[in-house]
Amino acid sequence: MRRLLTTLAILATASTPAFADDNAIVKSVKLADLQRILAEEGYTINSTGDDGAISIRATDEAQTGLIFNLLGTACEVEGTDGCLGINMQVRYDADGTETLERINDVNLMWAATSAWYSADGYDGATPTVGITRYVILDGGMTVRNIKDNLANLLAIAPQAADYIWEVGDYAPDGDDW
Repeated sequence: MRRLLTTLAILATASTPAFADDNAIVKSVKLADLQRILAEEGYTINSTGDDGAISIRATDEAQTGLIFNLLGTACEVEGTDGCLGINMQVRYDADGTETLERINDVNLMWAATSAWYSADGYDGATPTVGITRYVILDGGMTVRNIKDNLANLLAIAPQAADYIWEVGDYAPDGDDW
């Protein structure tokens, strides 16, 4: 009986992803770690390495349909294995109707994220508005917290975009605008 229980325990451990426990503490991440987190949450990975060695472009097809990016930061710092931070981004092509005032308002309205504008864009050619959540892993964070940070970004980004471009709930209705 003891041998059977030991065998079952070994099989269960070997067949489970390293992050199956959302309470596991993570102090740094590698590309495979980010891929595993996204797969566990049902996101679709579109590409890797487009924005650096530890970067992923993915889509939240089940909920928002948003394309987003995870970028490892502070990678291979002396004494660490992997990246000590994760920059989570949703990027929108700017169309010239956005204003810096409204982008700055987003920073006050949704403090869990940062909104920004780049005239050159992330690709060096396309003006971009971004909504970002930056996660610092120094000292450790649970896998669940990483997943929750991403979920929060993906929930806030569409609202922030609606505010910036004055659509949806933020469309001028003639009374307040």
